[in-house]
Amino acid sequence: MKKAFTLIELLMVVAIIGIISTLAVSKLSGVREVAARKVSLANQKAVERSVETYLVGEGALNRLDSLLYAGDGGVPLSGGTEHDFDFTTVSTAEGRNGLYMGPSADADEYVREQYNSGLSPELRNVLCLYTINKAQAEALNTRLGLRYVMAASAYADMAETSFPGQHYNKNRPHGDGTVPNASDGLDPDDSFCVATVVTNSMRFAAVNPMTDLGRTIYQACGQELMNTKSWGESYTEDEVRAEVAASGGPLLAFGLGDSASIVGKANAGLENAPFATFAQKKHYSRYILLIRLKTIGSGSVSHVLPEFAGVLDCEGNTLRAAQHVIKRM
Repeated sequence: MKKAFTLIELLMVVAIIGIISTLAVSKLSGVREVAARKVSLANQKAVERSVETYLVGEGALNRLDSLLYAGDGGVPLSGGTEHDFDFTTVSTAEGRNGLYMGPSADADEYVREQYNSGLSPELRNVLCLYTINKAQAEALNTRLGLRYVMAASAYADMAETSFPGQHYNKNRPHGDGTVPNASDGLDPDDSFCVATVVTNSMRFAAVNPMTDLGRTIYQACGQELMNTKSWGESYTEDEVRAEVAASGGPLLAFGLGDSASIVGKANAGLENAPFATFAQKKHYSRYILLIRLKTIGSGSVSHVLPEFAGVLDCEGNTLRAAQHVIKRM
């Protein structure tokens, strides 16, 4: 006669199966994230090559995503000292009139549930605001071909009548005569935005050189910063500004959305704007283009020469940093 399993033996088998299942699921999740980050790294490299090729052939990189909310009247945040960093005023409550921090708390429950929560914490911590002057605005327009930026509405899909000046009717054109739609927004699926002309005194997101990660990004783009003092000595904001100017100029940060001129070009560009899928749409998951505002000469003979400097993923990783993240996983 065959002996049956005891209750203790059955419980032990169930426990072992549970442990094995947990380990398998955990391992599978890690494998998926590594795979997603490898795809993201490949996308990052492809974006960099495509932008460089497109600029050589076309010479114009228009309609990038501003990483700031649209301000009152649909105009991206403006004001402050021209041609200067603002290291402190990054955003106000809920991120309005500052870095893209997700929909306003004034939005209804559906909007808050459906929209992502803005820039990733890593990226927000490395960005500050930069106010361009007239010469820089003209150079972005003429030399880089950046005439318009796409700025998100703080109030997402709320009615225009509820928040006049903050939201725009989808059925009529704005800015450059286009009718922005859902796919044009900072939230790749849902957010609403408006095309706005780049002009002087406008603020844009910029890499903050006073942060460790920001300084690393500048160095990855060929600008050595804050290496003139002994270890442990601190730098003032004015000293940092001077070093950035002397090493090549500030790095402005723009998102690469579907409305950019480089997208939809089969021969020299991108067929579509890729996503960093490891972000799982929780945060803004587009890739970030870095534009260096380089100034040649001084005084009346100075010229601003904006140039493409590199690509970050949605967490603010350069290519080298993204490779390092994968190796550690």
